Amino acid sequence: MAGDTAATTFITGADGFVGRALVKILVARGHQVFGLTQSVEAAERMRRAGAVPVVGNLLETGQWQDEASADWVFHIPPHPVSELRVTRKRAASIARARVLMDAHLLDAVAAGPTRRIVYVGDTSCYGAIGPRSITEDEPLRPSAWGRCLTPALDRLDGYVVAGLPIVTALPGWVYGNGSWFRERVIAPVMAGRRVVQFGRSGPWVSPIHVHDCARAIVHLAEHGEPGGRYFLVNSDPIRVHEFAETFARLARRPLRVWRVPTAATRLVVGPVLADHIQADAVFSNIRLRGIGFRFQYPTLEQGLQQILGALHE
Repeated sequence: MAGDTAATTFITGADGFVGRALVKILVARGHQVFGLTQSVEAAERMRRAGAVPVVGNLLETGQWQDEASADWVFHIPPHPVSELRVTRKRAASIARARVLMDAHLLDAVAAGPTRRIVYVGDTSCYGAIGPRSITEDEPLRPSAWGRCLTPALDRLDGYVVAGLPIVTALPGWVYGNGSWFRERVIAPVMAGRRVVQFGRSGPWVSPIHVHDCARAIVHLAEHGEPGGRYFLVNSDPIRVHEFAETFARLARRPLRVWRVPTAATRLVVGPVLADHIQADAVFSNIRLRGIGFRFQYPTLEQGLQQILGALHE
């Protein structure tokens, strides 16, 4: 599939953080892009980006499923957390919704001409693995938050056995000028407000710039092995507090911090997310690099310099 510039593509979550970056890359490469959106406003953004909007909801069956029969299907389920605190009841609802969304899409494309499906999951399914990097073959030991997502991930094996050409992408901490990073790092630093940080130094995590994340997802459509899992992360792990510290230094702005003590974290974010945001979780990208992927922003500093440059344009 390498070099294929005329494929039709269908993207769920097309108006999300990663989805918008993916649309931009695919349109620039000459693909015909259909993007699933839920609102008229999002549909208009899709048109301006050069994609064909498809209005529909993954939680419901509908005409959108007819458009999903494309050469390449990129499934980016919407990020289920919009609030800081997640209760156990909310977590159970997220788990059920994720399974339902996957079924509506994958059942719709099962008998179609799709040549590759890239399913975008979450590394949190691997749990608290420590500061030593692991490969995709490590057993899953999900935290309370990871258990929200593992039922959907487990069901993928059945679809693969049934013949669907699914490649699973597992991004680490995706950063860029949007989503959590704009809300919790860029905006407060640039406005002189305090950045919320949990604990003294934060856990070890594996970051990836949103542009590289989207490029890697396309690379998996071209070169990924059906049934395979791939971590989408930079080679160098960081302490999570380095996001704000490095951004403030490069922006030449003072960093003001509201530091939540470790013991109080569960009260602030709830029991479901507490262990996840405090756990060391470092992943190896050797499998991704082994199929020829090269990073445009291989370090956090390079990625943040790009973001700052775009802010000043």
